[in-house]
Amino acid sequence: MNGIPSIETTRLVLRPFTAEDLDDYTRLIFADAEVMRYLPKRDLAPHERAERTLTVFAEHWAQHGFGVWAVTDKMTGNFIGHCGLGPVPEAGEIEVLYSLGKAYWGQGVATEAARASARFGFEHANLTRLIALAVPENIGSRRVMEHLGFAYEKDAHFFELDLAYYVLPREQFHPGDSSLFLVR
Repeated sequence: MNGIPSIETTRLVLRPFTAEDLDDYTRLIFADAEVMRYLPKRDLAPHERAERTLTVFAEHWAQHGFGVWAVTDKMTGNFIGHCGLGPVPEAGEIEVLYSLGKAYWGQGVATEAARASARFGFEHANLTRLIALAVPENIGSRRVMEHLGFAYEKDAHFFELDLAYYVLPREQFHPGDSSLFLVR
């Protein structure tokens, strides 16, 4: 995945995925039923699903110059999950999306990673609007969206899920005190 920038925030590094991430990615996200209850269901085994997801992420970076990063802990280098920007073809929109291992929930990690992703989208990918989607019961994810300034717009149905649909126009985005460093 050459040419994909990395982003460093206060506690995190958002970087290109590597082959070495696959086992941790499978274990933390796709093999964890509690994490998966908020994600679209597929008929693939967890390892196959992780491989397919990484392929989709890589293709999006190659075609559009933005996409989804691996999220790692800046101090330890430990893999945490993913965060970035991806298409929602049915809506014709770009979504800020994230999924973290449950050990990292409730610590502000998703907010920090999603803020950096939104900032990249607005400042470097020249996007004018982002959406965010969440299963209505996923209160933690909805709080992340609201902390970032996303406003609830409507209920929607994508990826075979009923979802809360949030919107954030560029002019309403505030990067806050987040530090963002792009590394090539």
